[in-house]
Amino acid sequence: MTDLRPPVLAALLAFAVPASAQIYRWVDAEGRVNFSNAAPPQGVRSTVVDPNAKDTPPAAPSTECHTIRCQGERMEERERRREAELERDIAARAAAEPKRPRGLEFRKYISIQRGMSEGELLGIAGEPDLMSDHGVALAAPATVQIGRNYSTAARTGLVMKTYTYMPTSADPFTTTITLVGGRVDDIERVRKF
Repeated sequence: MTDLRPPVLAALLAFAVPASAQIYRWVDAEGRVNFSNAAPPQGVRSTVVDPNAKDTPPAAPSTECHTIRCQGERMEERERRREAELERDIAARAAAEPKRPRGLEFRKYISIQRGMSEGELLGIAGEPDLMSDHGVALAAPATVQIGRNYSTAARTGLVMKTYTYMPTSADPFTTTITLVGGRVDDIERVRKF
């Protein structure tokens, strides 16, 4: 019987040698650096990279990085910056997004009365979903003493605001409260859906 081990070993070694990890580095048409253990497409200039090369810092004027480790570190740094930028964008969008309407529950609505101060209203109903300032409302004429025996008509100006509580799925009513001079003047509640 003949011993077939030496020729079989030689054949296995012949196939194993090309499979040893040669790493090719090339730049494609779009300018991206590529690494592969397969040969690059024909006509593309490539270099063989040693994966076990020592990573030495580049000389001061040079910023080139030719080792796989250095390329990987740069890629990780770019990914970290990209993720940080994405988080900032998400935070900016969340800050710019309008607040969800809170509405005004019926239980709170029935506690509001005409003549109530603005502070009492905010204590019961909370911050409105929409607030509009209408400027100054002129009150009915009153008399003002100008001299010892002389009085004249005068008007007083009162600040006018409107607080609106938008409808929600739990409370489908729009509640509009008008304040004149810091006091509740009118309350309107309308079903929207």
